[in-house]
Amino acid sequence: MAKWFSSVSLNNDRSSRYRAAVIGCGKVAGGYDLFADEKWTVTHAGAYRLCPKTDLVSAADVSAATLSDFGERWKISPLYSDYREMLEKERPDIVSICTPVEEHLNAFRCACEAGVQAIYLEKPVAGSLDEARMMPALTGERPVAVNYFRRWNPSFRELKEELDGGSWGRTVRVTVHYVKDVLENASHFIDLLRWFFGEPEAVRPLRVFDGEEREKAADFEVAFSGGVLATFLHLPRPGYVFHEVDIFTERGRVVIGQRGQSLQRFRAGEEPHYRMFRIVPTESKAIETDWRNCTLRAVEDLIRCLEGGGVPACGLGDGIRSLEMCEKILSETPPRVWASV
Repeated sequence: MAKWFSSVSLNNDRSSRYRAAVIGCGKVAGGYDLFADEKWTVTHAGAYRLCPKTDLVSAADVSAATLSDFGERWKISPLYSDYREMLEKERPDIVSICTPVEEHLNAFRCACEAGVQAIYLEKPVAGSLDEARMMPALTGERPVAVNYFRRWNPSFRELKEELDGGSWGRTVRVTVHYVKDVLENASHFIDLLRWFFGEPEAVRPLRVFDGEEREKAADFEVAFSGGVLATFLHLPRPGYVFHEVDIFTERGRVVIGQRGQSLQRFRAGEEPHYRMFRIVPTESKAIETDWRNCTLRAVEDLIRCLEGGGVPACGLGDGIRSLEMCEKILSETPPRVWASV
């Protein structure tokens, strides 16, 4: 099982720093962080800035305005309109690929051909499953992390260990509510549940909502081994962001709320009045998860792989599998029987 280091425990030897660059300078690349000098981050640029073993040295974007804003915010130069030129001239050790998904494969190929040592790839990993399946042959021995960032949240690793260890008993049912689309949003929780419960045995689309090809949403079910059934329900344009996972088990209920920022555990206990059956309490104190710095932990995980071998907590194979399931969900008319995956 992959592990990661915290920024406190990572080797701080500044004589062996890695040169990092970003391709595609949108929100997840650096725009989500309100301030570049924060002590925590949710972006690629912020992760490279906070990691004691990396230097953010360059960036590339086809939009001059976006590139200028990124360079000013993160105080870096040179900046490039063509990432190929950047790769050739700057020779970075680590590259983040945050371009529109249609450009992922090209950027990935160019980074590999330029000799980049490690890649931090946004999801979905490619513009199609056929393109994604070309990537492993390009990868060689270099580690590739895919930004399903909840895999680097220590609170969820603790929850996974609880589920694996049997302290919650058998998982009975899971419900996921999400907004927006399958590829960009529901895929996060497809990956999270794969991590928790293993490879799915089947998917069943229930309803596919109207939308552009890559922005489609759906209600669907995913069946995991051991009888775990997860139902994903889309919330059409509620006017706010909402992603929640509700896990029911033999011994209680766990709710992952606020996009993964909160966690509630409801342990089943004796009903205080009748005392002839057990109930799940209606209230439980929500704790804040360790959602800050997941991208920093991902970068530290990449460095661990570079220096000691192994694979990242969420790697290219995970990203390809998630895309495979998403395409299966969106490509089929909701059937009456299970579709094998």
